[in-house]
Formats: sequence, C-alpha cells, structure tokens
Amino acid sequence: TYLASPDSFFAIVFDGKKVVGVTTAIPLAQETEEFKKPFLAHGYDLAEIFYFGESLLHSQYRGQGLGVKFFEVREQQAKKYGAKLATFCAAERPNDHPLKPALYTPLHEFWRKRGYERQANLYTTYAWRDIGEVEETFKPMVFWTKQL
Repeated sequence: TYLASPDSFFAIVFDGKKVVGVTTAIPLAQETEEFKKPFLAHGYDLAEIFYFGESLLHSQYRGQGLGVKFFEVREQQAKKYGAKLATFCAAERPNDHPLKPALYTPLHEFWRKRGYERQANLYTTYAWRDIGEVEETFKPMVFWTKQL
C-alpha cells in the first residue's frame, strides 16, 4: 500500500549504518479498506485525513525523544498534504494478554500528550499472524485522532 502511494511518507533513524527506527504515514484515502471504512461510516472526508502507520524503535533508543520526533515529522507531512486530521490506530488487547512484555507500559498518555484522543466509535479489525499463531487472525483496533 505504501509503496504504491505517491504520497506515502517514511522516516528512518540510523545509528551509523544500523537502522534503529522507522515510522510511516499515508493519506487515509490511499490506505486499505479496513482503515477507511470506519471514517466513511461516520461521514468523514478521507481527503482531509492523514493516517500514521507503523512506528518502530529499538528499545535502547526509546525515551530519548525519537517517538516525539516521529509524531512531529508525520504531522508536518500531513500538513504539507493539506490534511486537517491526523489519525492512527492501536491494537486493543487485554491487560493479561500473553504477548505483552512483563515491563509493558501503555502508550495512551504519551499519545494524549501529543494531542491525540481515543475515538471509541472509530474502530476496525485487522489480520496479522502473532508470535505462536499458525495463521493470521483478526485483532480489534481503535483509532486515535488529532485536529491539525
């Protein structure tokens, strides 16, 4: 999806030649149906929304401001595109989910500090294969949004 989009955005963080983080974004209108459907159902104009995809950062580089920078650069890209709303979605898992690391810290407060709010009425499911799964299963995902 991102490679096919002329407006997708990738930011990659290097430590020397080693990739230690990456973040992505794309106009929501160019995303897959799973991500567009909740917004269409609630009457949003997809042309005004930028979707923030993956953000991955090696654990030893966390807590140094790179996560904040990921949001800043994606918001800048969304504004250049003319978007009025930024969004991303997060998997909804129970607190006792077996794949949550022992020292897991929810990111909700981090996202709220960036101005994002959880939108319980905007949700979808998306399939992927978790560790230990033989095939993909659908997971619930809830969207967070911010006016730009």
